[in-house]
Amino acid sequence: MKRNIIAAATTLLLLFVAALNSSVASAAVTAEQVAQKAAAVVNNSKGITATFNLSTAGHNTSGTFRSSGKKYSVILPEVGSWYNGKDLYTYNPRTEETTVITPTAQELLESNPLLYVKGGAGNFTYSFSKTKMAGKYVVDLLPRNNKSGLKKLTFVVNASTFHPEKVTVVTDGGTSVLSVTSLKTDVESPASAFEYPKNQYPKAEVIDLR
Repeated sequence: MKRNIIAAATTLLLLFVAALNSSVASAAVTAEQVAQKAAAVVNNSKGITATFNLSTAGHNTSGTFRSSGKKYSVILPEVGSWYNGKDLYTYNPRTEETTVITPTAQELLESNPLLYVKGGAGNFTYSFSKTKMAGKYVVDLLPRNNKSGLKKLTFVVNASTFHPEKVTVVTDGGTSVLSVTSLKTDVESPASAFEYPKNQYPKAEVIDLR
């Protein structure tokens, strides 16, 4: 459950940011262009910070997100996660345990399916949703390879500004919906922002699975 919350938050936030500030002309846009332009925005950003509300598996929570390149951190009351580009640390305050893994490419895809989008159009089929909303683009992304458990991504984008307004992820484990309450792009973060802050959790038992 805790890992699912982190995975959902990470996925949703990166997809939300990806579509932000896109300059595709509405008259010429296709669903695939929206997704690929979105990935380019993420790749070109120096860094991202955001606060968000997340609903998953009937549970509502809020937290903060920060990323720079492949590195990211997601902090919620229920769990914290830090990926420094090599190792992924996950802290559970309820059990006061921190697990450490060196994630495989597949495990990164499970926690950040946006990597599929970055990898190219061959990994997804893109279409505009059958759900129509005035003044919005509703885009569905279906993965060609569903080994990660990801079944569908859907995001709603304002047709005038291209600002995303809602992101939904459907996996084998259920559906998650995220709303970003504040977001900044091109934010430079120190490397320490993506390292596990062990001094903050002196009583935590570290379970090293590397």
